Amino acid sequence: MIELIDLTKTYTTRLGVKTQALDSIRLNLPDVGMIFVLGKSGSGKSTLLNLLGGLDRADSGRILVDGMDLSAKKGKELDAYRCHDVGFVFQDFNIIEHYTVRENVGLALELQGKTIESKLMRNTLELVDLKDFENRKGNEVSGGQKQRIAIARALIKRPRLILTDEPTGNLDSNTSDQIMNLLKEISKETLVVVVSHDPEEAKVFGDRIIYIKDGRISKDELIHVSEDKLSKVHEHKGFLKLSSSIKYGIHALRPKRLQVIMTSLLLTFSLMVSNLLGAYLHFLNDPDMRLFEILDSEQIKAIATDLQGYLTQAHAEVLILGTYVLLLGIFYVFLSISVEQRIKQLGIFKAIGARHQDVLKIFIWEALLLGIGSFILSSLVAYAYLLDINKKFYDGLSVLGLYLPQILFHGYISLFLPSLFMVGLTLNTLRKNSVISILKES
Repeated sequence: MIELIDLTKTYTTRLGVKTQALDSIRLNLPDVGMIFVLGKSGSGKSTLLNLLGGLDRADSGRILVDGMDLSAKKGKELDAYRCHDVGFVFQDFNIIEHYTVRENVGLALELQGKTIESKLMRNTLELVDLKDFENRKGNEVSGGQKQRIAIARALIKRPRLILTDEPTGNLDSNTSDQIMNLLKEISKETLVVVVSHDPEEAKVFGDRIIYIKDGRISKDELIHVSEDKLSKVHEHKGFLKLSSSIKYGIHALRPKRLQVIMTSLLLTFSLMVSNLLGAYLHFLNDPDMRLFEILDSEQIKAIATDLQGYLTQAHAEVLILGTYVLLLGIFYVFLSISVEQRIKQLGIFKAIGARHQDVLKIFIWEALLLGIGSFILSSLVAYAYLLDINKKFYDGLSVLGLYLPQILFHGYISLFLPSLFMVGLTLNTLRKNSVISILKES
């Protein structure tokens, strides 16, 4: 059972105007059944739903979920609650368009640290009439099918509570009836709370209708009594596996191939030029001792003098510093754009129970894959270019060669620098934006 005790929530706008969204709400909700919450826009319906789902916190009062005081939970504990006990079905679906149906639905399990079992996936998709859609992408299905994906994502983790906010608001009447019939069937085993503007729909499908006006319950109408069942809040022991985080990191790069290619080429160019300049400076300052077995000091000095006729040591040092500044800028710009482009994904991950660590794992792999790929490519290109230089100008002598400490340094910054930027940018986005605001604005 869920108990709401004197629940109050007030919002303050940027101009300092206060709005009483909920005012001392007292309510008991059973373990199963279909409950509709009706009211005009701004009456407090969605606020109530957000508080029940752990997406927002009340100013005062308590929410007891099977005896657990949800209002006392913070951070990871709220993530755990959403991950295991709550399934969300939003009006605008909030699925990830370039993920397949299987990946969108399976994400709810993977965030619990579980493996997606084929039988469970098939059974869940069959339940929502998506049996043959497992490998379709989210942008390849209709609006009604997207809503079914969202319902399947909520169902597959077997939550104790499913929260739906205008689940048929963007659908035609025929598809709406299908979705409501599906939710009605689910409500026989699970509590389903539906926020709606449609009183006729509520009377047809609801077991109970709660009317909210100006943040208060104006009427609580019981239509059908459902049999209660013993339930228990789950304990969060799972975490997103490494293999899953890599998979979703790779997925993040696929939709923006041109952007990734252009960025990778710029990174490769910066690292390659710094490799070439490093090889040049290393030769000027500390030539390979093996050269003295082939050339005498005067010959080596003559080569160094000849090279500085094209590029002085001072200019080379300025240029190599410039390439590192360019590298820094490219990483920062690309990752900033990437986080901004994926802000809705971030909101979806958090809404279905991802911890900060889970989100960071996925986002960091995107940055690491870009950095590692550019590092390998730039090292190979620089090596090939130096072989060609030595062959043309020094009869094949390895006068200029890659400087090992610099290569190791490049490997380090290709791992550390993008990871650092991605962590900072992602955490800053999470800090500045609540999950609710992300989902509303995206």
